[in-house]
Amino acid sequence: MKGAASNAAPAPRATESARILIVSRHDYRTARRASVHFVARQMARQGHDVAFLSIGYSWLSRLRGDSRSDLFHRANNWEEVDGLRAYLWRSAWHPVKLPVPTEIESWLYSRWANNSCTALDEAARNADIIIIESGIAPALIKRIRAVAPSARLVYRATDLLATAGVPECIEDMLWQSEQDIDLIVVVARSMLPHFDAYRCPKMFIPHGVDTAVLHGATDNPYNAPRNAVTVGSMLFDAAALRALALARPDFTFHTIGSPKSVFPANVVQHDEMPFAQTLPYLQHADVGIAAYQRAAAAAYLADSSLKLLQYQAIGLPAVCPDFAVGDHPLRFGYRPGHVEDLAPAFERALNAGRHPMPAKDWSDIAEQLIDAARG
Repeated sequence: MKGAASNAAPAPRATESARILIVSRHDYRTARRASVHFVARQMARQGHDVAFLSIGYSWLSRLRGDSRSDLFHRANNWEEVDGLRAYLWRSAWHPVKLPVPTEIESWLYSRWANNSCTALDEAARNADIIIIESGIAPALIKRIRAVAPSARLVYRATDLLATAGVPECIEDMLWQSEQDIDLIVVVARSMLPHFDAYRCPKMFIPHGVDTAVLHGATDNPYNAPRNAVTVGSMLFDAAALRALALARPDFTFHTIGSPKSVFPANVVQHDEMPFAQTLPYLQHADVGIAAYQRAAAAAYLADSSLKLLQYQAIGLPAVCPDFAVGDHPLRFGYRPGHVEDLAPAFERALNAGRHPMPAKDWSDIAEQLIDAARG
């Protein structure tokens, strides 16, 4: 438990390297890039020993079209990538969303969390800092703390669990692990009140951007002269994009890594692609789209939406729901479900012009996170 940490050696100075374990639903090697990928890469570049362990994967994942499916035969082995070690825990089974009572769902996650995984236990035992990403990873906190009583354990909330559609029992497991957590980090200021009842320190550390990459020169990937783009799948509102495409037949709308749907002919649906391939679509677009559905407490997306932050950093004006606008001058909001708002918001974005806005680099965010974790 945390109390054991008081008998451990003092935490190393911020300039010294740390052994870091990151536990996430994401895998470091996939094309899909989330904030945790950028954080992990920068920590490794700064000389830290980083182990990145991906969870929630089994043979069921292949049936469900999991983005990690092409790693099936590389699972359960550590691989060196970008100066860090990546591991996909392929368990014999893992819980999936089923129409079952909450008690059964909770029992399934508890059983899964105690499945054999020597790699997880050894990586936790050797770590100075353990970062648990929001998602289903909180189910493992009790197990991890048991094998790593002196490690600094950080819960990094990139999403509120209810907003991201994570089973309610995971929220319960997170609360039951409250005494095991040394620090809670949120990526949006409006998320902090959600953790008021937790007695550990809480801190807001925003997302960053890869400044050098975002501003690098790329070739225009578009064939048509007027283009709008959206990236990602979280809370994707296909109806809003469909309405925009119908309202603006003079534009070509591009989706990248978004759920496939039936759209008008001026919508081009691209599969998920590495960020280096995605970037030209952002740099050369006229308007960015972040068509989020309304969900519980989704207002935190004004701070936490990575694509909106990337749009902002390169100066791409964006159309998004009113709850995601915040105090950002290059975002133009509409009321979800009000089709009549979409075309005016799009027109305002189109007329705004491009004005790159400053944002913190991921290297600064990684340093801040490590300093905070060390206390």
